[in-house]
Amino acid sequence: MNLKIARAFLVVGLTGCGVAELPADVPDAEPTGAAESPVIVGSVNWSSVTSLSSTSTERTRSKAVGYLSIPAVGSRCTAWLVADDKVVTNNHCIGSSSNAVGARVSFNYEDGVASTSRIWYDCSTFVKTWSAEDMTVIQCKPVNGTLPGQVYGKLTVASGNATNSSAMYVVHQNCDYNATPSCTPTKKYSPGSVLNTNWSSNELSYNADTLGGSSGSPVLGGAGSTYAHQVIGLHHVGVGSNYSSSAYNTGVEASAIRARLAEIGL
Repeated sequence: MNLKIARAFLVVGLTGCGVAELPADVPDAEPTGAAESPVIVGSVNWSSVTSLSSTSTERTRSKAVGYLSIPAVGSRCTAWLVADDKVVTNNHCIGSSSNAVGARVSFNYEDGVASTSRIWYDCSTFVKTWSAEDMTVIQCKPVNGTLPGQVYGKLTVASGNATNSSAMYVVHQNCDYNATPSCTPTKKYSPGSVLNTNWSSNELSYNADTLGGSSGSPVLGGAGSTYAHQVIGLHHVGVGSNYSSSAYNTGVEASAIRARLAEIGL
């Protein structure tokens, strides 16, 4: 855990946003809640990705984001494709090769898709983790000879960092389990704006809604922004209390993500 995250835990009382998961072989067995975690800012402002126009860039980009099941630690997070066979998530979700054992990702864990129709990729090959950036890369195996990125596409990390007040959105796997404990964490689209690109070293803050389980999700530039539909951040921490207008979420900026990916040839 880096100094910034440690300070956040001590001063603000926040946690990472992975949440407990019931056994993966139980259909639709999802976590019903989490300790204090990344937050819903004010009232809930997210929608199912299936409600987006099928021809929109937002919908296209959403396909590269998936539900990450982590049975080795009994948790779930969100992950996104950065290559045909590699996904990015948080270090606090998977921090070692032992954590990655049995990890799998479904990119069609969406509303309207039955649990029996979800396609799961074995993504249990640990590549590398960086605790300072709360970032991990794992590798996925093909299903029926095809890698996930060849089916769902992959996301591009922005060549620069976002600017304050620019539009952004988060694509993540979640639902408002505070209000409905039995809800299913399908893929969601959370719009918002960048609040502070210098929240701390290599981090930005934003007002898009997340909850525990959204850890590892991509923060993308909104339409009309300099880096529209490119990854401008790696979501991982929330500050404040749920449903408070003063709450906000934070992520690692694009420049830090790109530097770490370059270390593994991406």
